[in-house]
Amino acid sequence: MASYASQKYEEIVTCDEDPTNVLRQSNQPISKEDWDRACSTVQKLLHVRERILGGGAGLAAPQIGINHPIFIYTPDRTTENLRVVINPSFEPIGEAMVEGSEACFSVPLICTKLKRWGKIRVQYQNLEGEPVEEVLENFAAKVFQHEMDHLNGKLTIDHGDAKVLTFTSPQAFEDHMKQVHLEDEGRYPYQSPD
Repeated sequence: MASYASQKYEEIVTCDEDPTNVLRQSNQPISKEDWDRACSTVQKLLHVRERILGGGAGLAAPQIGINHPIFIYTPDRTTENLRVVINPSFEPIGEAMVEGSEACFSVPLICTKLKRWGKIRVQYQNLEGEPVEEVLENFAAKVFQHEMDHLNGKLTIDHGDAKVLTFTSPQAFEDHMKQVHLEDEGRYPYQSPD
């Protein structure tokens, strides 16, 4: 399933239409007492990803106007491998960085090339509140870090070393992103973290 940030989507907060500044705020951890709200946020993320966006590698709560430390992501752009991430953190493993192109639903018609850690150790809670710890690399590590940026009030365009490519035509943007997806398949071979 291919979905591109080639337009503004209903229910997605964009950097130029963010009246509450939710995209620029850090998020505080969700407590057990607020778990019902976390579950509700996850359901809304899943709805927006499937029904409005038609897919995508990841989506964070601030992108739908909710200041919770929650995101969903897929290590291979499929719905079958979609993961729910609540109260996440990560640390790099080693010093290797990988440069790649990224798009973001909150920054439509922009593709940003930036460096991410190639391998990371992540910790988070799943939808049931159970702790998860795993090592991610390649595309999964890239997407996890992208979504973590959202939880820390940072967008792709905020990285100091980012190379920003702006498009005026949705079709030109989609054509470019199709090429990026092909490059990603070669650069980041899918490896199941299981």
